[in-house]
Amino acid sequence: MELLEDFNLLEQYAIRKEAVHGAPVYYMRGVFSRCDVPNKNNRIYPRSVMEEAISLIQPLIEKRALVGELDHPATPKVNVKGISHVITNLTMAPDGAVIGEAEAIDPQLERLMQKRVRLGVSTRGLGKVESYSGPLGEGLVAVQPGYEIKAIDVVFDPSQSSFPNYVREETEDTRKIIVGSTVKFRKVWEDIFERKI
Repeated sequence: MELLEDFNLLEQYAIRKEAVHGAPVYYMRGVFSRCDVPNKNNRIYPRSVMEEAISLIQPLIEKRALVGELDHPATPKVNVKGISHVITNLTMAPDGAVIGEAEAIDPQLERLMQKRVRLGVSTRGLGKVESYSGPLGEGLVAVQPGYEIKAIDVVFDPSQSSFPNYVREETEDTRKIIVGSTVKFRKVWEDIFERKI
């Protein structure tokens, strides 16, 4: 098995004030990965492979045990001192997008989000790849069954050029302020997680 790393920019940030504690809680929401299309690392994650990997980590997500770090370490091992966020939702959309949500627990990550710094996510996992032969092109590799997601990290310079949208939610107020999120993204989010953003 080899370490597989892949980068995506976040669709949006969410800043929610919890009425109980009064302190802001920062969330990142967006597309964490995509299936059945070549990524910038010339890898293709077949839908069946990613669905299996997501299914296997659901118990970790429920226990708040799927985490990530700021920057991308060169090992699949998670350094407890480096944990910056907890993955709170991860699922597959009908179009093959892996939609996720992460709660920031590190003050440095919260500061970056407050200042609206462009951030991306990087999946970190173990798996095998084989040469791809199909209609998507040459020079590609396909991730094989048995792929294991170990962490999803926050990175500054993912290999894409788009910028995330930002969202701010106030639960203490009945109004929501949504800046820059697309109608399509909100529909996908609401369909998958059965709650409005």
